[in-house]
Amino acid sequence: MKSGGVSGPKFLLGAILRAECDEVIPEYKFADERKFRADYYVPELNLLVEYEGIFFAPDNGRGYTGASRHLNLKGYSTDCEKYNLAQILGYKLLRYTAANYKQAVEDLRRLKRDLKVGGTD
Repeated sequence: MKSGGVSGPKFLLGAILRAECDEVIPEYKFADERKFRADYYVPELNLLVEYEGIFFAPDNGRGYTGASRHLNLKGYSTDCEKYNLAQILGYKLLRYTAANYKQAVEDLRRLKRDLKVGGTD
């Protein structure tokens, strides 16, 4: 399943977020000093959500170009910088892959429960 160039699991993760949350902003630019974007932002939870596409990338039907940039040192290091900056700026951050994106439902519900228990809602 694809929609607008988004992989199946990433598309489904977005659908889960939209079903569980009041507002979801895709491709959210969260740091003015960098061009970092989060795959999704959930304002009610101040939450950035990332889908980690760690699979091999097809090369125009001729085979595979190799691992995605998330698996090489430069790409992984840039991701670390991005996630660290998000934390420094005060965002919550959840990360998912094709193997665990369905866990987002329970994670979101837990975050919402914890907000209510903490009395900040």
